[in-house]
Amino acid sequence: MKKQRIQTILNWMLTKTVFVWTVMLAIFTFCSSYLRLGEAFRDFGLSVKFFFCQLFHLPNGTPPTVTEYSDVLSWQLLPEEWNGFTEQVKAYFTLLFSGKNFRAYGYAITDKLEVIAKAGLVLLPCILILYLAVRRLYQSCNTNHNKDTVPLVLFKRYAKVYYQPVKRFVVGYIEFLKERAWILVILALIWVCSLNLATIIVEFFAYYFYFAVSYKLETLYVQLAKLLIDLQVFFGSVPPWIILVAVYLWFLHFRKTLALARLRHMEAKNCGFINELPIVSMTCGSMGKKKTTIITDMTLSQEVMFRQKALSIIQKNDMKFPYFPWVCFEMELRRCMEFGTVYNLATVKAWVRLKQERYSKHGNSRLQLYGYDTERYGMTYDDGLSRADLFDILETYAEAYFIYVMQSSLIIANYSIRTDNRFLDGGNFPMWSFDFFRFDYGKNSRYAHILDFDVLRLGKKVIENNEKAGSFEFGVVAITEVGKERGNNLELKEVKKGQDETNQKNDLFNAWLKMCRHSATVDHFPFIKVFTDEQRPESWGADARDLCDIVHIVSSGEQRLALPFFTIEEMVQEWLFARFLNLYYDFRYRRGDNTLLVHILKTLTAVIYRHYVKTYNRYGYSISKIEKERGTQDGEVEKKKYYLMNQKIYANRFSTDCFSDYFNDMARKSKMGLHDYVTYRTEKASVDELRSQNSYFINSLYKNGNP
Repeated sequence: MKKQRIQTILNWMLTKTVFVWTVMLAIFTFCSSYLRLGEAFRDFGLSVKFFFCQLFHLPNGTPPTVTEYSDVLSWQLLPEEWNGFTEQVKAYFTLLFSGKNFRAYGYAITDKLEVIAKAGLVLLPCILILYLAVRRLYQSCNTNHNKDTVPLVLFKRYAKVYYQPVKRFVVGYIEFLKERAWILVILALIWVCSLNLATIIVEFFAYYFYFAVSYKLETLYVQLAKLLIDLQVFFGSVPPWIILVAVYLWFLHFRKTLALARLRHMEAKNCGFINELPIVSMTCGSMGKKKTTIITDMTLSQEVMFRQKALSIIQKNDMKFPYFPWVCFEMELRRCMEFGTVYNLATVKAWVRLKQERYSKHGNSRLQLYGYDTERYGMTYDDGLSRADLFDILETYAEAYFIYVMQSSLIIANYSIRTDNRFLDGGNFPMWSFDFFRFDYGKNSRYAHILDFDVLRLGKKVIENNEKAGSFEFGVVAITEVGKERGNNLELKEVKKGQDETNQKNDLFNAWLKMCRHSATVDHFPFIKVFTDEQRPESWGADARDLCDIVHIVSSGEQRLALPFFTIEEMVQEWLFARFLNLYYDFRYRRGDNTLLVHILKTLTAVIYRHYVKTYNRYGYSISKIEKERGTQDGEVEKKKYYLMNQKIYANRFSTDCFSDYFNDMARKSKMGLHDYVTYRTEKASVDELRSQNSYFINSLYKNGNP
């Protein structure tokens, strides 16, 4: 606590110092900028006056001054008129391409090259000697495990005393400013005015109002000249390296914006493909083709689309009775959800119908309709095809609002899936943030609901009188390895429907697949989707498979990058990383201690590598080539593409080895490992070694009487 208090005091002291320094510079160094800003506001006012006078044909006593040069700032580099400018341009290019000028350039370059050559001749032997000395030193061997050399010890002491406290203070100060954005806003406003940038903005609008009604093209040159005059304050005061840093930061922001736009465009394409799929789909492919990855990606997108569709239904039904106090209706529904009286679509309907019964009985619009003026605004809505009662619209609105506002995941799966959608609620109408490409992942995590298959069985249940039976109405269902759960016709050949034990033929799971949309339909839209995966379509019985669209994964593409202009950084990273690894592991082979040079090289390489990894994790993607066909496998095959964006699907969304704990449990109970397995004694297996394989083939050979 004491350190935090000292940090806070130092933060405020530094902030006040920066404020005082900034204000003093504004008063004593940049006072001309503020005088120029006053001129700009004068020009703006007169231009606005000129605009309205010309627009309404009114007399204008004071002419606009925006076409005149400044009395505060002047610059003789450019002529005041266009003709003088063209003459100077001609003279400049005549001098630029003259033989005398080229000879002068040649002499200047020769002088510079001579200096560089002399410096190189002096430095090259020094670098070579240093390289040989370091190489000889690092080729010596030792086994001083994790012991720091003397230079590294001194370096760490220096860093601990000077570098680390400064770093902690700077990081803490940045966090301090993030929490108090008003400080940065005020400083930015002062510097924008001091560097004459505010003048440029005001002058732009001043000239805009003037030019909009005068349309005098000959005044454009004066504005260009005034712009350059105003910019001389900025370029004359700001060091070039700061400008370069600012341009580079803008470049980074610009290319990140382009990358995010590309990723969001790919997500929109994926959503279009998902919308083409029927309620049930099956993704197939050999091992390693990212079957589960793709259905997880589809599941994440479908949950978002369900929320968005619910919001669309809310908006459309709101407009059917635009003067109804919807916010009161929503708040009461949310209170009922919190108290547990409303917990599914069926109870939502019952709640609205109870409200209708009370209104029909008492006619009290203040209690049941929150003061809605039924006589003025009416109780029915005619859309040209049918007439709907207010309570019918309330029922639809409440169902959609229930789906939209539910803060738990809409996903139910036989493996875990994590989502990061943010629920934003200021006490009125809540909003969702569905951006998969945010960088603050993990702060609003929700996990999919555990799939109890009994809730999907209309017939016999594994658990008799299962309290969850019949509770599932809507959502996104994800089932990986569905063939292993449901089996195919050949595997179920011996299974009988009349058995007392629950099985795939008497649980009516397939009947649920055929009828699931009935419980999930709101305003004629089914809020249900079932995504499954398996290695082969035939692994799932034909009765269920015929309901699906089958998505075959033809190939999983290589990693690509949506971030433009990253080639040079990638080349530097690959070159440096490869060189460092060779050096580092050669050093690890020879020595066990820690040295200063390796410490510095490892730090630099780690920073560059972390930048490379984060870039690919945030802006990387791959394209899976897929083929879509009907589950009956007798129609046309459509070739499609599906985009897997790293930031969306690989941010700890799911585990590809979702059933691994079953095998882990067996392995923990076992008393052996790979090291304990018996090895062959020679390059050819003996009879005993063959028998020890417990192979069906080998056992059948000896069982049939062969020696």
